[in-house]
Parts: sequence; C-alpha cells; structure tokens
Amino acid sequence: MKWYVSLVMILFSLCSHTVSAQQESPNAKQARRVFQRAYDMIYGPEGASFDYKISILKIYSSEGSGWYKGNKSKSTTLKSIIWDNGDIKYILKKGKGIVEIHDPKVNKKDKLLQKFKFNPDDFNYHIDSRDDGLLITLKAKPGVKGSMKHIEALLERGSFKPKKLSIKVAFFWAHIYFSNFKAGGIDDKLFIFPREKYPDYKIVDER
Repeated sequence: MKWYVSLVMILFSLCSHTVSAQQESPNAKQARRVFQRAYDMIYGPEGASFDYKISILKIYSSEGSGWYKGNKSKSTTLKSIIWDNGDIKYILKKGKGIVEIHDPKVNKKDKLLQKFKFNPDDFNYHIDSRDDGLLITLKAKPGVKGSMKHIEALLERGSFKPKKLSIKVAFFWAHIYFSNFKAGGIDDKLFIFPREKYPDYKIVDER
C-alpha cells in the first residue's frame, strides 16, 4: 500500500521544478509554456482549490478536496484530513480518534518517491487541441532514468485549468480527475491544524 500512497503524492507534487525550454520545436515550446501556466495556478502565491478523484487500475481509488498554496497544502478524504503548513504536517484519521504529526520534509527523502522524481528536461513535450480541451503529452527521452515514461495533462482551453492528469508507470496508468477548480483566494489559515476542534483526539508525534 505504501507505494500507492507515494504515487498519489506524486500526482499532486509532480511539477517540483520550473519548466524551461531549450532547442525545441514551436509546438514543444508552447506545450511547456502551457504546462508551466497550469502548475503556477496550483502552486503559485495565490494558491488554488479543487475536488479530485484518483484511480489506479482497479486496486486503488480515492476522492476528496485539496487546497494548495506554495509549499502549503490541505486535503480531505472520507478517511482523513491533512494539514501541511510547510513545516509540520498533521494527519487526522477519522474513526480512529488520532492525529499524527509528521515532518513534511521527510517525504522528499523517501527512496520510493525518488524513483519517481520529475525532471522536466527528461521529457519531450507536445500539445494537441481536442474537443474536450488541450492535451499536453510528455514522453521520456531515450536513455533517461526514472519510472515515469509517459505523462498526459488535459487542461481547459483558455483558462489552462487542469481537468485530468495521467501518469504511466511500467504497464499501468494512474489517473487524477479535477473538478470545481478555483485559482486564488486561499487563506493561509486553512493550512493550520485547528487543535481546539478535536480536543478528544490523541496526538501521536511521528517526527
């Protein structure tokens, strides 16, 4: 199960680098620019909120809501609520009466996550206009290391809001579907764990 959870984290933190364009065709340069615009809406200084559904074959699925702003985030699912203020991550496990405290920086050292580390220069980019939006396709260049070989991002035409993100790992696809996407207007208070609302929950420090 650990690798499923790690892959879900990758789906949300895929674009951990600024995309740059070098010696590319006009189509590839446009694809990179549009891809970067979509990333900036989620992780930029104004932040974004959205509902999502995740599907990995028929063995893992999840849905919930997310709020992102810079290195801060909050997410809710049927089983948990996560607050990450950039320095401390709180994971409330519904039905278990506990709140775990984690160091969000530890995720960056996870050996499994490192296998899926995204380097924008490892891919060739292409953009297609379709009836349902703009499809950005990233295919790994020959000889590059890493487990992600094919990535597709479907964006709304004009607004560049994400509609769907797909990653092919080995022989299967992982998909995340976005809805109710809103850019900006994210209050930093959202990322602070409201301890006073959960007085009966046991705090477990996992740092």
